[in-house]
Amino acid sequence: MKNWFYIFVGVLFVSMLFISSRYFKGSGNSSVGLTKAKEFKISSEKSSQIKKVYVVPGRQVKAGEMLVELTSNQLEMDIDKLTNKIAVLKSEQMEKSKLTESKIAFVRAEYGISIEKLDTEIEQIKSESSLNQKLAKEFGSTDAVSSAADENPMQVKMKSLEQQKAKQRQAMEIKIQDILQESKTDQSLLINQIRLQERELEFLDEERKKLSKFASSDGVVENVFVKEGEQVNAFTALLSVHPLRPTMVVGYMVGRKLSMPAIGASVTVSSYDHRSVWITGNVIGYGSVTELPEILQKSTAVKAFGREIFIEIPPQNDFATGEKVLIR
Repeated sequence: MKNWFYIFVGVLFVSMLFISSRYFKGSGNSSVGLTKAKEFKISSEKSSQIKKVYVVPGRQVKAGEMLVELTSNQLEMDIDKLTNKIAVLKSEQMEKSKLTESKIAFVRAEYGISIEKLDTEIEQIKSESSLNQKLAKEFGSTDAVSSAADENPMQVKMKSLEQQKAKQRQAMEIKIQDILQESKTDQSLLINQIRLQERELEFLDEERKKLSKFASSDGVVENVFVKEGEQVNAFTALLSVHPLRPTMVVGYMVGRKLSMPAIGASVTVSSYDHRSVWITGNVIGYGSVTELPEILQKSTAVKAFGREIFIEIPPQNDFATGEKVLIR
């Protein structure tokens, strides 16, 4: 009877070794694990109102797809105020530009009248001088000498008028330059104010765009915590999305002590049932010795334990979440 008992214990021990080597692969440089995908929650950055919810729990979404559209009354009011303020500043800029043109036109007209009078006087003197020269020629040399003597005051007067005309033009240009300089200063101040307000408006527009939430990657909507028309506070969770593909692997180093890959080391993760499906991941940390999940126990009465190893894998992979994998 004792021999049968020892035989039974021996068979059980051999069976345990077979099961461990067959199902856990806890020897050499390999171990088993499960793929994981951590859900991520999408929250509002500021107090806002739910304008529209585009998804429901269980809905599969693609990267870039709109999930929730939010609005903020305070933000909309700030945007409207800035928009109106910019419009008023631009209108003021245009009006001041037109006013400058009007001032310059008035100065040109004002000085133009004086210059025109001087031109008329100069033309009259020129006409008189021309007439005197003709008369001098007609009446001979004696009269010509007398005419020449009479011309000197006219020439002096004409020269004086030309000088007055030049001074009037110079004064007009100085006044126009003063107007232009004053206008340039005003325009510069308005332009700076407009640019400042436009930058602030761009910032508010970006804030408004951020209110709407989009899927950052392909996934499945797990929960929606809000409804349309609801007012939410800042940092309120709106919905949770479960990635379509796993992003990490939790492995279990089973059996005799294995060589421990360093943090950051590359490992190969392959499907336990389809070895042609594999990807390269990086070790990001180690956990404690714990009991293997039920799916890795293979319904054996003897519970297996192993040390956790955490591996990050690229989101572009062909694994399913919760799939059993082999780590080498």
